[in-house]
Amino acid sequence: MSTATTEIIVLDKFRAVEFLVGESNRRIVINGVSWKEYEIFLKDFEDHAGWRLAYHGGKLEIMPPTPEHEEYGFSFHDFVRAYCDKFEIELEGRKSVTLRREFLEKGVEPDECYYIQSAQKIAGKKIPAKDFPVPDVAVEVDVTTESLDKFPIYAALGVPELWIYDGKNLTFYELEDENYHQIPNSRAMPRLSSEKLAEFLKISREKGQTFALKSFRSWLNELPTV
Repeated sequence: MSTATTEIIVLDKFRAVEFLVGESNRRIVINGVSWKEYEIFLKDFEDHAGWRLAYHGGKLEIMPPTPEHEEYGFSFHDFVRAYCDKFEIELEGRKSVTLRREFLEKGVEPDECYYIQSAQKIAGKKIPAKDFPVPDVAVEVDVTTESLDKFPIYAALGVPELWIYDGKNLTFYELEDENYHQIPNSRAMPRLSSEKLAEFLKISREKGQTFALKSFRSWLNELPTV
């Protein structure tokens, strides 16, 4: 696990611009941002891969890309794809798609997200960005510092399942009665536990992604098909 920390700068309005691209360890929080301004920021960052934005009722957080986010995101995708292939489950992944609803004044970009039970809602379709459906599973990788509390954002948007990984511990949460509650096994992929998936993420970190994926597939082959 990386020992690097992310500097958090709290600013008002657009004075953040001088701190942004080029400062890879800087996480920006801007207060008093309107929805229109939030959408301007989204457009401005379209050409900057890996930067993620979260918006919650006037507060905007801008998070830089890190090698850890990319590494773990790749591993999550590998494992979810392998699981769905094994059990012949349809899957659509959209990585850090922007999920936003103006009437809620909330928006977020997960590190990874998966459409499983709802894969047919987006497969082969062109959907306006403002109306893009929420995924069945969203993944947040927090390996540096605590960030803006995204639980209320995901809950308001109605994302059924949220995975939080801190570089060591992985926790699954299910949305119930407008709040998230910890669960041992994924609802979208019931044979997958947070504990087991964390084991393979550790293997990926220590022995490499190829070795981890082969190990994960071997484990899947040992599971009963019924």
